[in-house]
Amino acid sequence: MFACGGSGTAPQTLSFTIGRDSTLLLDEVDSLAAFKENGVRVPAASLTWRSSAPAVASVDANGRVTALSKGLATIYASSSGAAEHISITVVPQFYVISTGETHTCGITGRSQIYCWGLSQDGELGSATAMQQCPELGVPCSTKPVLATHMSLSSVVTGARFTCALDASSAAYCWGANFYGQLGNGGTSQNSTPQLVSGGHQFSQLVAGRFHACGITVTQDAYCWGWDHAGQLGAGDVSSERCTFFSSDPCSTTPRLVTGAQKWALLSATDRATCGLTTSGVAYCWGLDVGGNDGLYCQSSDDLIGCAHAPIQVGSDHLFRNISIGNVHRCEQTADEKIECWGANYFGAYGSGTLTQSDTAVQAAGGAAYLSFVASRLGTCGLENSGRVQCWGNDVYGQVGNGVMKDAQLAPDDVSGGYTFESLATGGGSDHVCGITREGRALCWGWGDFGQLGNGALLNSSTPQFVQLVPAPPLAGSVIAAR
Repeated sequence: MFACGGSGTAPQTLSFTIGRDSTLLLDEVDSLAAFKENGVRVPAASLTWRSSAPAVASVDANGRVTALSKGLATIYASSSGAAEHISITVVPQFYVISTGETHTCGITGRSQIYCWGLSQDGELGSATAMQQCPELGVPCSTKPVLATHMSLSSVVTGARFTCALDASSAAYCWGANFYGQLGNGGTSQNSTPQLVSGGHQFSQLVAGRFHACGITVTQDAYCWGWDHAGQLGAGDVSSERCTFFSSDPCSTTPRLVTGAQKWALLSATDRATCGLTTSGVAYCWGLDVGGNDGLYCQSSDDLIGCAHAPIQVGSDHLFRNISIGNVHRCEQTADEKIECWGANYFGAYGSGTLTQSDTAVQAAGGAAYLSFVASRLGTCGLENSGRVQCWGNDVYGQVGNGVMKDAQLAPDDVSGGYTFESLATGGGSDHVCGITREGRALCWGWGDFGQLGNGALLNSSTPQFVQLVPAPPLAGSVIAAR
């Protein structure tokens, strides 16, 4: 029974909703809206708001939620004896990032692929609202744009093309296709993801300049695209001919890398591919990898020759990681130290000199790193503490130490004091990106086409934050970037 000053009318209890459970990227802001059952909006300021984890997601007196750190928070709203709540999951801005020659792509914490930089051949996907890059007069974007509505789990970027895996381990590629690098059996460019032929299930993809490779779930390796120097590793010269610079061997569909090896990791660059077997042995194939099999190899910089099948490289150690630049190749031993061989232009070894070696020698002064990545003419190492050091070519600021100069011969700290969880660069890249332990993405180095993602068409010698991607509309809320 209700008693209300002698009145027989029961007090009205406010009934309302404040939206639905949602996922916010780090630094996003969600202005929650409360609605009565009849659809009338309840003024947010008339409610009392509270967060169960204010260090993860805070909420102010007007229902404005700010995503502050990765984790889960419950947001409560109450008024007139009624209460409502929703769950907010805060995820990294990006958890995967990949650098190509003139563009970059990443996967957000909401499992969406965004890309930025040049889109000369549709490598940014079906993204719209791009600007014209003044240097080439073709589309580009200085900030992340949605590449595809497909849900994809990994992404790699080459020169003017992009590839990714879906949840079923199928590979899709889009962008330039003049050497068959989309792997779909044709040579026409396409800005929408094209299923790679063969029905293979891949666990890893890598992209060189104009070719791509993948390791299947059965640990076999396949490559497709440009076969100018044997970088597909099929043991012979691919029979197809694709015309771009010239009429060159190519394969528009995946070819099995020859040999009995089972593969754990691959790395690719302009005209070479390297990999680690499941037992930690390093092999390479293509141009300037230490062998010449006498097969097709036309190149003005044919320093050593071409190998169309994997040949063992490196020292007698077993390795945990391998990453190759345009003309230098490096691998990491079990004790976390790096060794390199090949050309040492700009001090890509980090050994303090420009002396090069045809056999593997100690790099970076014997420093140990949790992981490392090789760029086109340089290298970066990630320490266990999250600190990053880089060395080699610094013309565009890709060492990240606040200066731009011809060469950095020894490892130097990347500016800003950030603690990184992962690094990304590639054998065709003159820029480097990293994801911090908090979940933010930063890039530095060559940025003339917007590939740093910071809203500018400029190079940078210090890490620049990649702009937060646009938020999707969510029922019961209005999201913005902080």
